Amino acid sequence: MSKYFLSILFLICTAHSYSAVTIPFKDPKADQVFITLTGTGMSLSLIDYIQLKPLDFKRLTGHKLTLKETIVFKITQRRIKKTIRKDGSVDVFAFNNQAKEPFKWNWGGFFLGLLLPILGLILTAFFKDDQRKNRITSAAIGTLIVCLAFVIFVASSF
Repeated sequence: MSKYFLSILFLICTAHSYSAVTIPFKDPKADQVFITLTGTGMSLSLIDYIQLKPLDFKRLTGHKLTLKETIVFKITQRRIKKTIRKDGSVDVFAFNNQAKEPFKWNWGGFFLGLLLPILGLILTAFFKDDQRKNRITSAAIGTLIVCLAFVIFVASSF
C-alpha cells in the first residue's frame, strides 16, 4: 500500500515540475506604455509624457500647476526617464519598484558635515556604496546646522 502511495506522490511531484513553463517576458517599448492623466481620461505614452512641459500640461488638462505640483511633475518625469533604456524599452521592474527607502541617520556623514561644512558635504559624495544617500543627507544636515549657527552669530553681533 505504501508503494502505491509513494508512487502516486512521486508522479504528482514530477508531473508538476515538468508542467512549469517559463514564458520569456520582453520589456515593452516606451511608446507602447501609456499613462492616463488624472481628471481628463487622456492617455499619453511615456515618451510624450517625458517631453511634456508644464505649459503643455496646462493646455491638455485646463489646470495650471502650482509650484509644488510643477516640482512633483518634473521629479516624476525624471524618474520615468531613468527607467527607459537606451534602446527605447522600459525597465518594468525598475518602473514598478521605485519605492523610496526610508532615511537612516549616518553619524559619519553628519560629523563630516558638522566639522568640515562644505568640504565634508563634497567628500561624502565621493563615497559610493549603499549608504551614500543617507550619508549625503546627514552631511547636509550637519552643514545646515553650522551655517545656521554662523548666520545667528553674525546677526547677533550687529
